[in-house]
Amino acid sequence: MLKFSLVILATWVVVVAGNDAKPKDSSPVQSPEVAVDCSNLIYNMLDCVSFFSVGSNDTKPSFLCCLGFKVVLYMDAECICEGLKSSVALGIEIDTAKAVTLPSVCGVSAPSISNCDGVSPAPGASPGM
Repeated sequence: MLKFSLVILATWVVVVAGNDAKPKDSSPVQSPEVAVDCSNLIYNMLDCVSFFSVGSNDTKPSFLCCLGFKVVLYMDAECICEGLKSSVALGIEIDTAKAVTLPSVCGVSAPSISNCDGVSPAPGASPGM
């Protein structure tokens, strides 16, 4: 039994030493980029709908809206536009003048929401996009 254990140990040492002896690639290992699924991420902005919907009397977004907006912005800023497009597709009329103020009223620097394709002012909404 001792001989068998020594053989296993010796084999393991040879394998480990052989792996260490191989030349190391000096370039850093690049991990593949993780794709963000906007369809799930935009749910973080659900609390913003009451702010930027046409006819809303909310004068500022809620804390949870800003928090969700910041999460989406941090994870993938392009998902902000996807969220607005999804709202429109679901029949939610967007007051674009309010929507474009989200970055400033939430205190973050963000690409302009006015650049989102497929999001246009709703009839009767304030101009701004």
